[in-house]
Amino acid sequence: MQDKLQELLDRLDANLSAFQTAWEAKSKTELIDTSREISAIKDAHYYLTESHGFEPEEIAYLLLFENPLQVVADKWLERTEDLSDFSFALDEVFDKQDALRDYERKEKPSVREQLRKAPGPTPEPHEKPAMAKEAR
Repeated sequence: MQDKLQELLDRLDANLSAFQTAWEAKSKTELIDTSREISAIKDAHYYLTESHGFEPEEIAYLLLFENPLQVVADKWLERTEDLSDFSFALDEVFDKQDALRDYERKEKPSVREQLRKAPGPTPEPHEKPAMAKEAR
C-alpha cells in the first residue's frame, strides 16, 4: 500500500506542478477570473497530501485517473458553488458583530461614541464650572 500511496502523492504533486505552469502563462485578468478554480485545486492538493488518511481502495480509485487532483478539485468546486450557505456567514457577521473589532471602519467613532457604547453605566455629563458659564 505504501508504494501505491507514494505513487498517488507523486501524481498529485505532478498535477499541481502542471497547473502552476499553466497559471504562469496566464494574464493577470485570466488569473483573477479563474481564482475560484485555482483555490479549489490548491485546497484539494493540500488536503489530499497533508490531511487525508487514505484507505487502500481510495488510492486505487484515484490512481485510475491521469489527473486525480482535477477530479477532486472539481468536486470541491461544485460544493463551494452553492452560495446558499453564504447566508450562514452573513448571519454570523450580523449576529456577532465582531467585525467591528477586527476590521477597519470607514469612519472611526468619536471617543464620546465609544464611551456611550461601552458596557457598564453610562457616565453622566459633567456640569461646566460656574466661571465657564459666566464667561458666556
